[in-house]
Amino acid sequence: MSANPNLRVTDNPAERNGRPVWHRLHSEREEICEVLSKEFRPSLQVPAAANQEEVSRNAKWHAELLRTRLRKLDDALDRLMSGSYGVCAKCERWIEDTKLDFDPAVAFCIDCWQRMQTKH
Repeated sequence: MSANPNLRVTDNPAERNGRPVWHRLHSEREEICEVLSKEFRPSLQVPAAANQEEVSRNAKWHAELLRTRLRKLDDALDRLMSGSYGVCAKCERWIEDTKLDFDPAVAFCIDCWQRMQTKH
């Protein structure tokens, strides 16, 4: 048993409170991979009024957002499989259930997240 009182131990790291967290994370990951694989296929039609440079810039921006989310999902899946899912990556306290329910890929408790936001 861990000496850290903030850590929660579960029988099955792939489920939390009876909800299949792994399935949620993995499903979103698959959707993003599918979008990314389609996004870079050459498109035959570009809207006539669209500026090609702007379309390209928006596509790159969108792809980068998706890749960032994909990294967060992969990190959450790694934490889930290692048994550290739900534990803040900074202070090692338990992340609030409501925050995990809203976004299962979240890596920080609300206090650490707020401190990081004020530093930027």
